[in-house]
Amino acid sequence: VEKNTRVKARVKAHALREIITGKDKVLVMGHRMPDVDSFGSAVGIYRIATTLGRKCHIVLDEATTAIQPLVDLFKENPEYDEDMIITGQEAIEMAGSNAVDVNKPSITECSELLRYCKSIVVLDHHRQGTETIENATLSYVEPYASSACEMVSEILQYTYDNIKIRPEEADCMYSGIMVDTNNFIRREYIGFNLR
Repeated sequence: VEKNTRVKARVKAHALREIITGKDKVLVMGHRMPDVDSFGSAVGIYRIATTLGRKCHIVLDEATTAIQPLVDLFKENPEYDEDMIITGQEAIEMAGSNAVDVNKPSITECSELLRYCKSIVVLDHHRQGTETIENATLSYVEPYASSACEMVSEILQYTYDNIKIRPEEADCMYSGIMVDTNNFIRREYIGFNLR
């Protein structure tokens, strides 16, 4: 029986904070054909990194129709850097560190990027299979979680005291949780047993 443990989330959050603060920039990459959960969790990591004073970029070659309205929230917002969202090729050119929301290299947005990164963090809510990202500095794979956004929201609260997220970021993360839980009908969500 798998269960949510806040202690594990806190330990992983502190480890993630140490990794991020040891880098100049962070590249966040989800899976190919990203869904709302993949993009929302990337946005959550973006908020953590920028709050810790690090330059952060989300790697996204092509937005699906499902996430395009969310991507537009950031691209059209002067509060966010123009290079918040970059392509895989741009990421390869600036590779330094990376956070990945999926544990299979072949389905990442830009699998080639994994070879160029010095530190890799894997966050995923799917069970690990035979194919994994082997050189990860930190791996947090929790099948109990309803979504990657749920995992990031748990980590977020432990990485920085009184961290503030903007409405656009909250919308993205909430959307990821809503989609992956089928409007809270399926699975557990952060302390709520919805079965």
